Amino acid sequence: MTTTAVRPPSSAPVSSRSPSRARRLDRFWIVAVVIAANGVVAVGLWFRHGQLDTVSGPGAIATAAGQLTGLVGTYLILVQLLLMARLPWMERYAGFDRLAVWHRWNGFAAVNLLVAHTVLITMGYAAADHISLVDQTRQFVSHFADVLMAFVGLALLIAVSVTSVKIARKKLERETWYFVHLYAYLAVALGFAHQLAVGTDFSDDAAARYWWVSLYVAVFGAILIWRVATPLMFNARHHLRVHSVKEEAPGVVSIHLTGRNLDRIGAQPGQFFLWRFLDRHGWWQAHPFSLSAAPTPRRLRITVKKLGDQTARLQKIRPGTRVFAEGPYGAFTAERRTRRRVVMIAGGIGITPLRAMLESLSGNPGDITLLYRVISDRDVIFERELTEFATKRGITVCVITGSDIGDDQTDKLGIPALANLVPDVAGSECYVCGPPHMTDAVRRRLHALGVPNRHIHYERFAY
Repeated sequence: MTTTAVRPPSSAPVSSRSPSRARRLDRFWIVAVVIAANGVVAVGLWFRHGQLDTVSGPGAIATAAGQLTGLVGTYLILVQLLLMARLPWMERYAGFDRLAVWHRWNGFAAVNLLVAHTVLITMGYAAADHISLVDQTRQFVSHFADVLMAFVGLALLIAVSVTSVKIARKKLERETWYFVHLYAYLAVALGFAHQLAVGTDFSDDAAARYWWVSLYVAVFGAILIWRVATPLMFNARHHLRVHSVKEEAPGVVSIHLTGRNLDRIGAQPGQFFLWRFLDRHGWWQAHPFSLSAAPTPRRLRITVKKLGDQTARLQKIRPGTRVFAEGPYGAFTAERRTRRRVVMIAGGIGITPLRAMLESLSGNPGDITLLYRVISDRDVIFERELTEFATKRGITVCVITGSDIGDDQTDKLGIPALANLVPDVAGSECYVCGPPHMTDAVRRRLHALGVPNRHIHYERFAY
């Protein structure tokens, strides 16, 4: 599906940094510096209170290490919550995928440190009192304020961490995984009183205690603003409803939405929302779907593939159904473009954000190439629309059929194939969206072909 343009749009100059992106970059680094500075303060408290001088005698080293790991681990839990607080400038600069990776690894580090804190403190106190670990644990629960609640909180955090391991994650419904993660907030609340009551860095230092409480207030304030208040105001303003449902391909439908003042929605093509369809079956379930067309003052469109019970239900959602949306989220937008040539690589339903972005990308004939991988020709989505992009704007559209991702050399999107399909790929801005295994393979191959990491933008579609 490749043609030349009939009436090509004029090419707009490509800027490396728009003013709005520069502002988000500045805010992102302000947040990053604040996080790092407070981390230094947290460790500095341990030294300020002379804890290093107490490292002598039976169990002293274990106790000191336990204090330090507890302090750092608890601080990382606060960072963990902040990473998923939906701060807009962090979302738009770092991107949801990157924030999710940071969130996952920071979470594992925090839980491991808190487990180490529990074990080391117990070992240290037991050695100092010359009693067993079991007896020491009993003493903690019986005589130390809020220790039992802290144990329960740690158990909840371990449960959250275990369900985040890839093997466990694949076996859980998204909704189950989501509700398990909500227990992290309860875990943080259970541990808070324990920290102030027996934490040696806070119990006798009013300034340190005030600073620590302020961190909690700031983090939970951000969560309340961006995850609760902002979505409520957004939906009160726009009143989204399902307008119509259109079949695009077998098992794939586009859901057209209407609402009020959609010209003020603030979304860019390529971004996604969390959608709740407020019928009796699915009001409590949030689904992440990208816009599959550029937003207009009257309409939004998402496209859903049947991949499970919940997405199957959405194939037959009734017109008029109220919709609750959170967003827009993500940094997978044309705003990141800094090169004239653009290469888009889509796999399956991953075509949706790229289809939306094609409306906002400027360029002369031949500047934009779309490689679209599907299992078979009958699985092509938006065929008519993609043909129009090709004939009217000179966008190169190549449909590649095949089910499995092969090795880097023989696959239809392997290194030789990419070099043949897009000879100047090394000098192009690349956007990749599809299933995780395909996205990761294509990113690796683009690196091998000389595309710098800063010119590869990607989004994984887990379902």
